[in-house]
Amino acid sequence: MAFMVKTMVGGQLKNLTGSLGGGEDKGDGDKSAAEAQGMSREEYEEYQKQLVEEKMERDAQFTQRKAERATLRSHFRDKYRLPKRKEDS
Repeated sequence: MAFMVKTMVGGQLKNLTGSLGGGEDKGDGDKSAAEAQGMSREEYEEYQKQLVEEKMERDAQFTQRKAERATLRSHFRDKYRLPKRKEDS
């Protein structure tokens, strides 16, 4: 029990004090995101822009498919005189 308390409190104190007593320096904190990926800043910005565009395309396709499914549900609901479910709204 005492070990668990010591571990929990010790970890929290270490986080609060930072690296004052540890003496360890990771060195990776200085790198930007582009350098960490092995790209130049321009390449990284282009890569990020491309990711955003692809996400927008996927979202648009998802919205299109969702609308098509809703239309089909509505069609079959009308054709077979089915009641509208709460989940479909």
